[in-house]
Amino acid sequence: MALATIADVEARLGRELTTAEEAKATAWLEDASALFVNRSEQQFEVGESTVRVFPKDGVVRLLQRPVIEIISVEDINGVPVDYTWDGFQTLFDVYTSTPLKIVYEHGSATIPEPVVAVVAGMVARTLSIAPDAASGITKQTTGPFSQEYASWAVGSQVMLSPAEQAVADSYRQKHIGTASLMGNGKFTHYRGDATHFGR
Repeated sequence: MALATIADVEARLGRELTTAEEAKATAWLEDASALFVNRSEQQFEVGESTVRVFPKDGVVRLLQRPVIEIISVEDINGVPVDYTWDGFQTLFDVYTSTPLKIVYEHGSATIPEPVVAVVAGMVARTLSIAPDAASGITKQTTGPFSQEYASWAVGSQVMLSPAEQAVADSYRQKHIGTASLMGNGKFTHYRGDATHFGR
């Protein structure tokens, strides 16, 4: 599902989309959302994840935020394991010599505004790319004058600009030592920054 809407794109363009533009924008919103999710390592929307990890010093930090509910924490034999949840993304007092299987619900019904702004902005920019750049031309020279397009603004495809990458990176988590065996992405190799989230 896209992290922004056609209305968000139109708001940034300051006009309504044509029928042809709307068809392109609908697909590009999905593409832009996938790029942002991949870069940020966050799903944002409400969902459920099952992960397997080794706790470190009795602590496990979950990747996806905000955590809505811890559904289950079990060892590899399916035996429930005691834990203390801080209400945000960290489980404490998890002492076991085996890997853990954790099932949890996460995400938010409301996508953070900076995420909406970036995703909608990526699509609005792609719709506004000059015809020459859209066709793949990176540089033009006419007499003594030359014009060069940024690599992320060439071709009819959505791409993250350096500034947009920085926004996505701000949702990633800082490195910690908890080990992950399998699950959704790079879970528990990072420590969360609660700044962007309501929990």
